[in-house]
Amino acid sequence: MAEGKSSSPKWCDQAAFNSICELGPVYDPVGVFRLRLCVGEFKDEEEREFMGWIYDELIQVPTCPNCGKVFTKDSSVTRHLSQPRTSCHSFIRDIVDILQFAEVERPLCHASLEADAIMHNSDDHLHADFDNDFNPIDDDFRAAEGSLEEWYEGAGMCYSEDGQTFLDLFDADEFAEYRNENLFYPFASKEEWEIADFLLRSPLSMAAIDMFLKLPLIQKLHLSFSNARDLRSRAEMLPSGPSWKCQIIPSTHPTKYPIRLFWRDPIECLESLFSNPLFHDKLDFIPRRVYSTAAHLVRVYSEWMTGDAAWEMQTQFPRGATVLGTVLSSDKTNITTMTGARLAHPLLLGLANIHMHTRTKLSSKAFLLTALLPIPKYLYPNQRMRGVLEDRLIHECLSIVLKPLMKAAEVGIMMSDPVGNIWHCFTPLAAYIVDTPEAAMLACVRGKTSPFTMASYLQFGDSFRHPPRTRSITLDQLASITVDPTDLEAYFDTCTESRLNSVCAPFWMNWPLADPSIFLMSEALHHWHKEFFDHDCQWCLVAVGASELDFRFSILQPVAGYRHFAGGISKLKQVTGRGHRDIQRYIVGLISGAAPRRFVIAIRALMDVRYLAQSPAPDDDLLESIDQALLTFHQNKDIIMTLGARMGAKKPIENWHIPKLEFLQSITSGTRNVGALIQWSADATEHAHVSEIKDPARHTNNNDYDPQICQHLDRDEKLRRFAIATTLKSHPTYHDPNDMPGDVPEEEDEGAIDCDEQEQDDPQTALLEEMNQTRVTMNYFSKARQIVAARDGAISHPPRTFIAGGTAIHLNYNPSRTGVSVDDVATNFNIPGLHVALSEFLLRDARERGEVYGVGGPRRRPLIDHPPILPFDRVQLWHTVRLQQTSFHHSSIILPAQTVHASPPGPGWPKGRQDAVLVNVEGGSVWPESGLTGENFFIDMNTYKPSCFEGHAICELHLIMRPMPRRGSRITWRDQYLCYVQVLTIGSIDPATEMIILKRAKYTDGTPVGNIVPLRQLRSFISLIPQLGDVADARFTKATSMHYSQSFLLNKYFDKDFYYAHYHASRSQ
Repeated sequence: MAEGKSSSPKWCDQAAFNSICELGPVYDPVGVFRLRLCVGEFKDEEEREFMGWIYDELIQVPTCPNCGKVFTKDSSVTRHLSQPRTSCHSFIRDIVDILQFAEVERPLCHASLEADAIMHNSDDHLHADFDNDFNPIDDDFRAAEGSLEEWYEGAGMCYSEDGQTFLDLFDADEFAEYRNENLFYPFASKEEWEIADFLLRSPLSMAAIDMFLKLPLIQKLHLSFSNARDLRSRAEMLPSGPSWKCQIIPSTHPTKYPIRLFWRDPIECLESLFSNPLFHDKLDFIPRRVYSTAAHLVRVYSEWMTGDAAWEMQTQFPRGATVLGTVLSSDKTNITTMTGARLAHPLLLGLANIHMHTRTKLSSKAFLLTALLPIPKYLYPNQRMRGVLEDRLIHECLSIVLKPLMKAAEVGIMMSDPVGNIWHCFTPLAAYIVDTPEAAMLACVRGKTSPFTMASYLQFGDSFRHPPRTRSITLDQLASITVDPTDLEAYFDTCTESRLNSVCAPFWMNWPLADPSIFLMSEALHHWHKEFFDHDCQWCLVAVGASELDFRFSILQPVAGYRHFAGGISKLKQVTGRGHRDIQRYIVGLISGAAPRRFVIAIRALMDVRYLAQSPAPDDDLLESIDQALLTFHQNKDIIMTLGARMGAKKPIENWHIPKLEFLQSITSGTRNVGALIQWSADATEHAHVSEIKDPARHTNNNDYDPQICQHLDRDEKLRRFAIATTLKSHPTYHDPNDMPGDVPEEEDEGAIDCDEQEQDDPQTALLEEMNQTRVTMNYFSKARQIVAARDGAISHPPRTFIAGGTAIHLNYNPSRTGVSVDDVATNFNIPGLHVALSEFLLRDARERGEVYGVGGPRRRPLIDHPPILPFDRVQLWHTVRLQQTSFHHSSIILPAQTVHASPPGPGWPKGRQDAVLVNVEGGSVWPESGLTGENFFIDMNTYKPSCFEGHAICELHLIMRPMPRRGSRITWRDQYLCYVQVLTIGSIDPATEMIILKRAKYTDGTPVGNIVPLRQLRSFISLIPQLGDVADARFTKATSMHYSQSFLLNKYFDKDFYYAHYHASRSQ
């Protein structure tokens, strides 16, 4: 201790100090001292005094004189005080603001109100509330009267802003000094790095790379590497991520080969995700409860932090702690195809705090390979016992790999986020994404037993959820077994009564707060969609007939971008999850009329369960609808047995021993625990098997895969980290944190900044899109804004891409046909009243310029001697238009554009190709917020106007055109794109399918009701399914079924966003 400092308390010596240091977390004992000082958690006054002395005399951490924030060096304090937008810089102003609202009582979410009051009123404790720009627990994050969100009080405190960021680690590399002059060292330039990155990521062999580098054209570039070996050696000099290690697992039972476990520290992997700059604005730190109204009556569950599990976990940790939910996934996957039968068992790790849309995006790399679990070949004679040994080995390996996370979940660890803020983090197990066999193995139950509840196979058909199989129940059952676990067969027989799988030491038994009934949940890919194809689809084939159902699928009019089942579905093999979803779009409407009514109701009820459960923001009302749909199925499921639709290999099955059917009962409880279940779908992890296992395996010599896969992933991660760091550092807006900042100008008007433009201006957010290696969705919204902003004379007028309402509309730059006479158009498209319709529209447009035009209207009959005169003779024609919308739940998510056809008769389409669209006919209605509501939609024969609900009509699109002025004349009408539509009347709702019935609107003489409307009134593509009756007309084809059908079902299952719009509108009635 330095001279002049105050002496330690009389009861303190250096030995006592060392003893207390040993009690802190193994990762950061100083961090615990800071934590306890900030929080003020002490046993008594003497301990508080002692800890304060340690902080002041031994740690000697610089602090801010105004707010008490701690820093690692004095220069950081100076920089902190010089920031004009910090709370310390505006100290007097903040005091005035606080005094203005001092009398307002703020409701708290934390249960311990008295403890909080004591803490905030004490003069002896250190500040726990840091600057508003770094502390996430400011007034904006606490529950207030009338707020839709309730945040957990005292969670997610930031204790310092001086943590190491991703770029700090990059600058601390052993070769960092060389990068001061050359950012791309060990490569000579950016261009050379790009060539090296391309070659190292390509599937080229080392020999092929050598041949490439020896090409005369490449040698003229004078690259610093001349062969593949030199190139790879330079790649090894790049900054690395978490390192791999290999461990031999001893076994008391003989195996064919030694058991090797390849793994890396999960704490390092979690830190890599938590500090990833690509996720800097995609992280949640504080549990919250979200409500649909200010009355806090209906909960909304979306992100993991909005579920009950995260909230309950937070209550078990000290004040200020940050919960980092660990996400795991494991599943065996094939390395080789057709031959070899080589398997890998990867363990993937993710972070539940990352926003679901980012985490589930395949290109985000939000899941890291943490271990390659061994797949041993035991020589035990009994095959069933070999399975027991394999299950025990998996749990043993998981315990080894995940031990650091278990320790961090117990004592915490200090971690730095992407911007350098330090948090005291705890790492409980949030979710484990697995298929059905793996779930049973992890829950320690054997086959024909639910891993989620206490139900066995005899109870899988019950219409209610059985009690959950909690952590305590399983551990109590294991503790009650007195047989020696080394006696495999005797132990296995003893476990039979409890339906256990003979795993005596589950990996989760030493993980605080890890409960299989919570971290295991019903999963979309393996449970919902697989259940549909294995059971629902097969029931339909039996009830309707395979040939009839195949024919119905084959005559559906194809939709651009979606699979058309030209050969039916009965003979499909190895169908993927996407194939399951494609069949689900149509099957309910296609079995209508051909299957008994109660059978259709049962299938429709299960379909509603799947679609509702996939909502990214389900609320209590939606969960109640799921339970009601399940109840509807169970009330009508007996018809399936009556029809003999549940068929086995040779005869009908007379039981409901279907595990996936029982799993559906856990959807609502799982949603309340861990948020929207769609975020835990195995789609992302299954894709990660390709990038993390199968692609690296193709770069090996097909011998001893595991170490070569690890080596390839290590090199690939170095390349990815180097690309992120160099891209960020070379970005024009990058600011070196070592430079002293100047005055930061205040923003003129934050509210006037467009969210999309602001997001694109952020280099880190833009980088996430630039590094997207998958197919990028064309953003017509952005293109339309760019056209408006450009104001270039070269841009066509009116522009081919524009935004109307919530829809972006795009036409090809070159028309399909141009200079076509109106008479020829009327003949080719079979629209006899085209002249009259155009004349009526021009009259209305001149009278009501800028208004939204309706459809239907009274029909004008032209005089024989005076046909309507048009100010133009020819038009431009387009046969397709693209409509693009945003997600129903998240307007920032751009959906893929849908191509809509309006083409005349031609090869393959003898009657033309017309798609159905949703047309806005009332200015006050917005799609999809307004949805489709109401029960009747018909043509009033007195006024010839269609009754329309919520300002939208459903029509068939027959023609897209733009009038062309006569040569030498000027335009006397408003230049815009027009379309001819024929109206469909919306009738009652079919009671079996709960789909709206539509029919072609006609006048009394049988003429179809058609109108000209501006193209800007189109809002969405609509999927229709013809009502085919008991037996479909054998003359129908995919090109004529829509033309000859007179009644249709509005297919709400075609698109999930349309389904949710329809659902919420119907609930609001």
